[in-house]
Amino acid sequence: MQGMRIKWGNVIIFLLIIAAAVAAFYFRDFPKNNVSINTGTNENQNGRLSSPTDDYMIDDKWDDYTIPSDDEFTMGLDSWIGGTPVLIGLSRGYNDDYSLNLNIKYISADSDRIRALNEGRIHATEMSLPSFMRFQEKYPDSAVIVGITDFSRGADGIVAKSEVKDLNDIEGRRVSYVANGTGKFILNKFLRLVGLRYQDIEPVERENMSEVIEDLKSGYSDLIVSWSPDMNIAVNEINAKKPDSVKVLINTKEVPDLVPTMLVVNRGYAERNPEMVENFLRTWFAASKYIIEKPDRAYEKLAELMSENEEYGPVSKEEVEASFKDIKLMSLNENLEYFGINRGENRIESIINDTVETWKRYGDMSKGFVPSDDVFSAGYLEKLNNDEELLVGVVDTGTSENNPQSEGQKKEFKEQNEQSIEQNTERVAKVDIPPVYYDSGKATVKAESLPVLDEVLDILSQFPEYYLIVDAHTDSVGSDESNLKLSKDRALEVKKYLVQNGVDENRIVARGWGEYRPIVANELTEEDRAKNRRTEFILTREIQN
Repeated sequence: MQGMRIKWGNVIIFLLIIAAAVAAFYFRDFPKNNVSINTGTNENQNGRLSSPTDDYMIDDKWDDYTIPSDDEFTMGLDSWIGGTPVLIGLSRGYNDDYSLNLNIKYISADSDRIRALNEGRIHATEMSLPSFMRFQEKYPDSAVIVGITDFSRGADGIVAKSEVKDLNDIEGRRVSYVANGTGKFILNKFLRLVGLRYQDIEPVERENMSEVIEDLKSGYSDLIVSWSPDMNIAVNEINAKKPDSVKVLINTKEVPDLVPTMLVVNRGYAERNPEMVENFLRTWFAASKYIIEKPDRAYEKLAELMSENEEYGPVSKEEVEASFKDIKLMSLNENLEYFGINRGENRIESIINDTVETWKRYGDMSKGFVPSDDVFSAGYLEKLNNDEELLVGVVDTGTSENNPQSEGQKKEFKEQNEQSIEQNTERVAKVDIPPVYYDSGKATVKAESLPVLDEVLDILSQFPEYYLIVDAHTDSVGSDESNLKLSKDRALEVKKYLVQNGVDENRIVARGWGEYRPIVANELTEEDRAKNRRTEFILTREIQN
């Protein structure tokens, strides 16, 4: 090797050339200043959740993305219909009324928006609560919830083959859903309701909704978790080829508070600029009020605005109207109620806690995670409490337009008996719940079991349009006649407690079966008898003709 020398200068120049070529190729598609960002990596309608461990935004991707100053207000949006009031707000100049320099940046993936919010690259966004809460482990102080944009009211659900009888019948069946998404949260919720685990089903995780729908069309899966419009289109197409072969097993119209979409604001920005946040909320609720009170004109305008934006594509007025039918757009009045500002209990806290517990149950969040006490703030809404111009129905708008966003009357339950409840309603689920204990040989519920009945109250509040059957059973000790009477008395005692705590008595049917429906046919031990002594809670819904 003598006489050979490496010319290090040439080597360094060669390596620099290679590095420059790689960098030019890698950064060729990155956005420039003031260009809206849409990663296109996720199906993200309805705030569809990306995994909080996924970093779709590479740090260098944001080098040319200007961090907005505090004297402007930048909102990050995806294409969810519940975020469109901000388009109306800008179009009608509500932001100018409140001296708000409002801008929009389109960022389709939840993981990208929450990171942009954390870094101050946007000041606010809309995001489904399941998505936002799951990201709290990674970004615990990124943002604060300041309002609710909407609730999914039929936009999400489970579609099943017709032979699937109810939610308990999911056991042993193949279920497809989009991985790490809102669909998984919904599946978690209903598995939790009936006491099933993922080991009890055949879960099929897919990358996007097209693959999920194909699993149902091909017959590969027995059930899918889907959302509108894909869900309704798939049901109609499949049943057109083979009538009554699939059905919507359950949707979020039946669980109205399950999937809210929240308005969230960067925490540091909100603390520095509370008046800007208040003016943003004023702009938002002025626009929401316009949509709620003048839907015909609002849908027409939104179709025009959305069609001008490539994030939505061409959209007709009819499509806008159909999308709004699957959600409940929340007014300022309703926000004040949910945040407990005007009257009653703060409902947001219980919804957040249930969301966290639903994620935790199946290992999607760590067991030790506890949301911070200030993950939401009612203070910004309180400043709007007396602003009658923003309250729906307070100021006469001079319009008589039909309002599809208004809540219908509270459900009126028809009185049912043990026979009619079987004829007029269909079973949704037998609820998985701890045992109810009674004094021996009596109908009196033991004090230790009252929290179980309170849990039943909570379930009934989550499913406000369902009937409840209370089925009480005994063991075989004693006469048939006395056991039948004891079981009926126990079921009636449970019904009495629920009615005393606000449940419509027509909503509950109490039945006693004595020893006639045992789990263990031949009672040989006390353990066998304990299994047969039980109280079951069954949710049913009216059969739609």
